[in-house]
Formats: sequence, C-alpha cells, structure tokens
Amino acid sequence: MPPDAPEFKTLAGAVAPDDSSLAPGRPLVSPLVPLLLPLIVAAIVIGVLFAWWLPPVIPAGAAPLARFTDITARAGVNFQRVSGATPTSQPPTTLGGAVVVFDYNGDGYPDLFFVNGAPWPGEAPAAGGRSGGRCALFRNDGHGHFTDVSHEAGLDVELQGMGAAAGDYDNDGHLDLFVACVGRNHLFHNRGNGTFEDVTLEAGVGGDDHTWSTGATWIDLEGNGKLDLVVAHYVRWPTGMGLDLALRVAELGPSYGTPTGFVGAFPSVYRNLGHGRFALVPGSAGLRNLDPETRMPVAKTLAVVPVDANGDGKLDLLFAYQAAESALFINQGDGSFRQWSSGLDNRNEGAAASLATPSLLSLAPGADERLAALLSAGPIDPANREEAWLSLRSKLGFALLNYDHGAHLDLFSGNGRAEPDVCRFEQGRDFRAAPQLQWNRGRVWVPVSIPAAEGGAWAAPLLARGVAVADLDGDGNGDVIIAQNSGPAVVLHNDQRSGRPWLRIALIATRTQWEAGGARVEVHTPRRVQVRTMTPAMGYMAQSESVLDFGLEEDARVRKIVIRWPSGKRQELRPNAINQTLVIREP
Repeated sequence: MPPDAPEFKTLAGAVAPDDSSLAPGRPLVSPLVPLLLPLIVAAIVIGVLFAWWLPPVIPAGAAPLARFTDITARAGVNFQRVSGATPTSQPPTTLGGAVVVFDYNGDGYPDLFFVNGAPWPGEAPAAGGRSGGRCALFRNDGHGHFTDVSHEAGLDVELQGMGAAAGDYDNDGHLDLFVACVGRNHLFHNRGNGTFEDVTLEAGVGGDDHTWSTGATWIDLEGNGKLDLVVAHYVRWPTGMGLDLALRVAELGPSYGTPTGFVGAFPSVYRNLGHGRFALVPGSAGLRNLDPETRMPVAKTLAVVPVDANGDGKLDLLFAYQAAESALFINQGDGSFRQWSSGLDNRNEGAAASLATPSLLSLAPGADERLAALLSAGPIDPANREEAWLSLRSKLGFALLNYDHGAHLDLFSGNGRAEPDVCRFEQGRDFRAAPQLQWNRGRVWVPVSIPAAEGGAWAAPLLARGVAVADLDGDGNGDVIIAQNSGPAVVLHNDQRSGRPWLRIALIATRTQWEAGGARVEVHTPRRVQVRTMTPAMGYMAQSESVLDFGLEEDARVRKIVIRWPSGKRQELRPNAINQTLVIREP
C-alpha cells in the first residue's frame, strides 16, 4: 500500500464488498452518481438555507412565574405621597398618585418624577400641621440607583397634582414636564443644565382655577415637527363657586333652581406656536364627546392615551372615563379629530364597563401590538357596578411590559381602587389591593403565579395608582414603578429567568419632532414580523419609558428592522447583534 493511500476500516457487523466489483475493466464509479450528485448538493444547500431561515424551535413553555424584588429602599427612592386631605375637610382625593419616567438630563438613563398632593384650592392646612407634600425628581445613575435632585432641579413644588406628561415642546433636545392639577396646571421648561423653570404663564397653558384636570399628553397634531398639548379634564365647577361649595352641591345632587356642583368638560387642546407659546384651539380640535342623553360633555375623564389605531402614522387619542364607555378619536392629519363609533348602542352598560368594545379590534387588522394589547386587556376586569369602589385596571390603571421577552406584551396592574364618584369620600375605607401580572398568550390573558418559595413580598396590598415600566438598570428587563395614592412609591426589579433573546429600540427623528411619535417599527425574524408604533407610553396617572421592547422568543436572530418615520422616509437596517438596546437615528 502506498504511503499516502487512505486507510479504510470495516465497522463491526458491516458486510465486506464483493471483490469482483474491483475487476479490471469495470467502472469504479456508479453511472447513477452523476445524476444523484446534483440532487444531493441541492438537498444540502436547501437544508442549510432552512437552518438559517428557520432555526430550531425553542419550546415556549407554560406561563412564566412572576418574579419581582422590591428594591425601593436599595434604589434610594424615598418618595412619600400625601393626599392633601385636612382634618376638617375630606375632599375626594382617592384618585391621585402619578409617576413619569423620562430622561431629564439626556444621559441615556430613565429618571423618575412623582406628583404629590396638597390642600385643595381654597383649603388651609390645620394650624401647625403639614401643608402637603412636594413633587420629587430622582436621577438614575444607570445601575438602578437614584438620587433625589428635586430641590436643585426646581421641581420640589407643592401643588394638588394629578397626572403629568413629559415631552420636548421646543425641540431643544431636553424633555419638558407638564403637570395636570386641580385648579391651575403647570408647565416646567427644561433648561438643559439639570434645572427646570415654571413657564406656565408665558406659555399660556395653565387653564383656569375652576377646572379639575387629570391626564395630558404631548403629540404633534399637524405633523409640523412641533409638539402640541392635549389636557383631559375630570370635571369643572361654576366660576365664582369655591371647590368646597361645589363638593357640597354635588353631594346633595342636582335639583331645579340650584346650581350644579360639577359638570363635564371637553379637553383643552393647545397648539404649539413656537418660541414657547401656545394657543387654545377652538372646539377642542374635534375632541368633543357628548353624553347621548344630556348632550353635555362626558364627565370624569381619567386618562388620554396616544395610539395609532389605523396604521397611518398619525397618532389618534383614546380617552378613558370613570363612568362611561371609552372613546377613540381618529387623527385627521390637519390638526383635528373625528370620533370613531363601533356602531353599538352607547347605552349598553356592559360595553361601557370595559376599556373598549372587542369589535374595536377589527378597526385595523394587523394594527400595532400595543394598541391590540390595550384593547384586549379591558375585558379581563369587567366593572361591577354593585361594588362600592371604582376599579382602575380597566380604566388604563396598568402598564404594558414584555415581562418574559415573548412575542406579546404582558400587563402589570396595581389593581387600584378608588371612590366611585366625585363627591364621595368614606373615611376609613380600605382601598388596598395586591398587584398582579397578567401573561399575554395572544389576546388571552393568564394570571401569573408567584413562586411559593420566594414569598411574593412584592405583591403585598397597596394603594396603587400610576404604574410605569422602564429598564432601570440596563439589563433588558422591564422594571415596574408604582405610585400610591397615599403612601410610599414602590420600585420592583424584574427578576424573570426566561433566557429568551430580546431587542429594544429607541428612535431619534431628524426631520420631524425628535421623539418620533407615530413612527412604525417592524422587526423581522425567521418566524414572524412584530410591529410597534412609537408613542408616548401613557396610562392612568403614569408615563412609561419610550423604548420599544421586542421579545424574540425562539428566534435568536433578526433578519432586518424596517422603520417608517413620521416624515414618510423608510429605513431598513440589519442589526449585528441581539440582547441590546439600539438607538436609531433617522438618516
């Protein structure tokens, strides 16, 4: 045997070849090989392509376990909200308790702002007693630890605040802050040096002394690159009538010949004129929801949430009310809105009890995942009109998060409860409830269990109001921040252990308003296409981090990302890695 001849070994149990096949004059290669070889090569190539485009499936498994750790003290968040009620007067203060997540200093880390309570307009604190609480701003060091910078930032203000919203209305690259209040509202301009200035009077967005505002949001109404402001009002009371008198009249109920204590109010819409000035839009830009029986504005608005209901890149507005059916208004693109109707009987109390009617889901097939989750979450908490309190979960008293990096957004609810009416306040009533995580199986919600061995201390009953989500320490998991009505803020670290891949995307627009509201983002993986719309992540008394979170499940690769920017420009790119937060700038 030549030195370089290959050595063959016969495996045990194999059949030895017939020596006659090696006789001189017989071909060494079968005549079928030239025919089979191209087929074999093609099969190999196809197999490689399938392995590339459709990698092996990793079983998704059952619902995950809810693992959170209360890190409030360790994180340095020592905010305590007070209701503002006084010993001699008990106004209905069970609604408030707001939190806003925003990067106020532009260092890339989400910071926290909490709205406090105070004596209501016209009320004086008890002699020698505490007048109320002050709002608070906490700066994030990037590792999930916070420092109270309220005083140096100029935000340790005392007001009877409700909701709040962050947005860069002057396009200077720094997020400003609007606070909705009982009475005059407040706008704080971010100077860009870590401090804020109250510019309410100059901007012209304060409203009046006899309106109770609850929620607000910043959106670009006309697509001109400037953020406008929409403020939702709970109720109004007559000019010249003090709040205390309005409460007493409302408690007695309306009667002929006497004034009404409270009435509904259309939203206030402020058009951005530039140079820090706003103008009130006549007719509320079409955001006029009338009670079908009284023909008066529907009262007791709890929240206003931007959504893209029809996928046109223009942000629509979803309003949630305390005692009425939610209302969706479609953005016409010219600075005005029209109310969308499901065609159902508006007097149907069953439909009015939930966030929105299920038929609303058919408005835009394949619509944004966040909108679909908001709408389908409503029926999981049907309002019981026999209960003596208002359940806030179906009124947007929750936040969406991708808890386990799955393909669907999950839901964290504080299960907040409040008084059912404006003029009711029952001293001593216990409104505490245990928070809960709901896992999304694709419009089917499953309550997530707490590991028995881990105690579940994070799920202790509390007076939850605003619930916000943000990745506070940069580990890719959405953590939860809860503002209480009367009590300390709570920060919960997400300890999920799914091990699934993920991708988070933040956008910076260059041709329109830089926060890119209305941008549509598609993440293409071998098995699916996920769609999210960039919107201010608003909820009841809360604003979450404005980063899009995509759970990749069994797909460990992203083929491409497609972005349709508000300017109309289409961008396509391919990420070089997963398990990261991408900051994408419009080219």
